[in-house]
Amino acid sequence: MREKIIKKSAELHFKYGIKNVTMDQIAQELGISKKTIYQHFANKTEMVSETVNYIFDKIQTEIDKICLMKLNPYEEILSIKRIIQDMLNKNNVSPHYQLKKYYPEIAKDLEQKKFKSIMECLEHNLKKGIKQGYYKEDLDKEFIKRMYFANSMAISNQELFPTEMFDKKELMNEFIKMFLTGISTKKGRKKLKELL
Repeated sequence: MREKIIKKSAELHFKYGIKNVTMDQIAQELGISKKTIYQHFANKTEMVSETVNYIFDKIQTEIDKICLMKLNPYEEILSIKRIIQDMLNKNNVSPHYQLKKYYPEIAKDLEQKKFKSIMECLEHNLKKGIKQGYYKEDLDKEFIKRMYFANSMAISNQELFPTEMFDKKELMNEFIKMFLTGISTKKGRKKLKELL
C-alpha cells in the first residue's frame, strides 16, 4: 500500500504540481481513506520526501542502465537527456521550482543527490570520450562537471527561463549541443553532428 500511495503521489504531483495535490485527492484517486495514508506517512512533508526519492531512484536506475551499455560518449549523454526530457514532458508545472519554494529542505537534499549522480556519470563519460578521441585531452574534468551541473540546474530555473518564453525541450537540446561541442575534438564534433 505504501508503494501504491507513493506511485499515485508521483503521478499527481507531476500532473498538478506539488502544492496543488492534497492528501484527500490522493486517497480519492486510490479509493482509500485519508486515514490509510496517515498509517504509512506522518504528514504530507514525509510523503513528498518519499515521492521525490522514489522518482529520483527510478530515473537513476535508468541512467545506470545506460552507463552500463557500450555506447559512445555522445550516445550516452543523448540517451540520458531523453530520459530527463521524458520525465519533464509529464509535468504541466515545474516540480523543481515548487519543491524549492514549498519544501526547501527536500529540494536541498535532492540537489545534493543530483550533484553526486551527475559528478559520477560525467566522470565516467568524460574518461570514455577522452580515451576514444572524441573529447579534448586537456579538459579540466572537475571544472567541466561542475559547469555542467550548474547550467543544467539553471535551465530549470523558472525565473531565468520562464516557460512562457522558453520551451523546456529546446532549452535542454541547445544546452547539451553547446556543452558537447565545447568539449569535443574535431573528430568528436563530426561524430556529434552525425548524431544530432
